[in-house]
Amino acid sequence: MAILLSLFAAAFSGTGDFLGGLGSRYGRVLAVVAASHVAGFITAILVSPLLPGEPIGTDFAWGAAAGISGALAVLALYTGFTKSQVAVVSPVAAVGAAATGVLFATVTGEPPAGWQVAGVVLGMVSIYLISRSPIDRDETTLAGLGFGAMAGLGFGSMLVFLSLVSQDSGIWPLVPARGAGFVLLYLIAWRTKAALLPYRPSLAPLIAAGAMTIFGNGAFILAAQRGSLAIVAVVASMFPATTVLLARLFFKERISPIRLLGLAGALVAVGLIAAV
Repeated sequence: MAILLSLFAAAFSGTGDFLGGLGSRYGRVLAVVAASHVAGFITAILVSPLLPGEPIGTDFAWGAAAGISGALAVLALYTGFTKSQVAVVSPVAAVGAAATGVLFATVTGEPPAGWQVAGVVLGMVSIYLISRSPIDRDETTLAGLGFGAMAGLGFGSMLVFLSLVSQDSGIWPLVPARGAGFVLLYLIAWRTKAALLPYRPSLAPLIAAGAMTIFGNGAFILAAQRGSLAIVAVVASMFPATTVLLARLFFKERISPIRLLGLAGALVAVGLIAAV
């Protein structure tokens, strides 16, 4: 069940990234991220009561910490896209998120075992291949690597914080997560005097992106409550596969051989990780 929920988390999160990318095409990155947080906050309030859960005070604290980490991660990711190639930033961020989860789980006494170790390694390699640009470039920059690393650490920290909520929390921690994230973004906008309202054409995809992110994070919380963080973090970090497939479906973008290899590797990795 934990593997299945992790796959749902990857699918929803990848869809959210795809929709968020649509919205960000119109500009105002900070406003894009802030608007999706508002949509996610409303979605979390509406969905959380539908699932059983009796959260305690620390659950809301971990949720808020996750929200701040996630907001900073998205800002770093989008900023990296403006400073360097997606082919540099995206794979570093995705692999960084998975690696952070695996490292934390290993240090706290929940390392993967047996074939799962091979699945974790193959999963990270697959994430990198899936995230690569269809055209190899030699213009990898320190800026791209830096922003990708910051985004990966932010996403990985978000997954770790969400995994620390109690077994009976349900998905209630996502309410303070989105609330704290928005407050942080508001303070950044106030400090930098940046516009906090997105352009109107971007509203529809941003609302959908916020909802998909909540579904993805919610699925991850449920997965982490049922399985090892070292396993679910890697599977959930395969979200670029969903983004690639949606781009192929809606934009007719060609899936390069190296990405196909990554998709195949991801399927094998899930099989290995699920082997117990």
